[in-house]
Amino acid sequence: MNLLRHVLLIAPPCFRALSAFLAPKNCTANALKLRSLACLTVLTCLAQSSSHGADAAELKVAVAANFRAAAQEIGNRFSQKTGVAVQISSASTGVLAAQMRRGAPFDVLLAADRARPQALVDDGSSTGPARCYALGSLVLLGADSLDTALSDPNKSLAIANPRSAPYGAAAMAVLAREDFAAASNRRVVRGSNVQQALQFYTSGGADLALVARSLSPDSGVPVPSEWHSRIEQYAVLNARSHNADDARAFLDYLTGPSAAPVLASFGYQPCS
Repeated sequence: MNLLRHVLLIAPPCFRALSAFLAPKNCTANALKLRSLACLTVLTCLAQSSSHGADAAELKVAVAANFRAAAQEIGNRFSQKTGVAVQISSASTGVLAAQMRRGAPFDVLLAADRARPQALVDDGSSTGPARCYALGSLVLLGADSLDTALSDPNKSLAIANPRSAPYGAAAMAVLAREDFAAASNRRVVRGSNVQQALQFYTSGGADLALVARSLSPDSGVPVPSEWHSRIEQYAVLNARSHNADDARAFLDYLTGPSAAPVLASFGYQPCS
């Protein structure tokens, strides 16, 4: 009963009313059973309240691999301004969209395309609307000339998986250009996401890499945007989120003027 009294002291006021009932005035078997049941109820409610409070205090943001570093910096600035902690996780857009559809517990998805976020809105996985937060672009690493490097069949190339990563799909559109048909039989190494494609290149696993400019904003040869479809990066809220207000505030911050300098420093363009 000492433990129980301690629990009641820290419990919400609505639970303290139980203290009179739980006092050892009656030691019958039925009274003991009732006191035990009441004690279990209090402890369960406290645990649920504590768990909900912990979830509400931290905003979980899942981001496409190209955007991880930018999201981390923007998340830190948002936390400093609002006091809301932001936890960042990353993978390819396709993987994250599938996880959200299966009930993953993150609050916000920052994708690298428009189609998957909109599909999540359409099937009810997101409350919507899907919001554009940045336009991405590609760079070629490992060469000084696009035409020379991408026409050389002896140069292996690292890209993201085009089936799950929008930057991989953009890279494939570049390689499909008639100008580079002579190198169609080159060895292409596919990473599960654009970050892994970069790792293949930096570790010596490929001679070249077509990756997001955000991963190498100060080096590489920019790829003309007309060589592939526009890389529109959209964000959506998770319909299962318990932190909807904080999630909306984060998206407002991401798409507002405070985040614009960070986006530009990573090579992103504004949506409009």
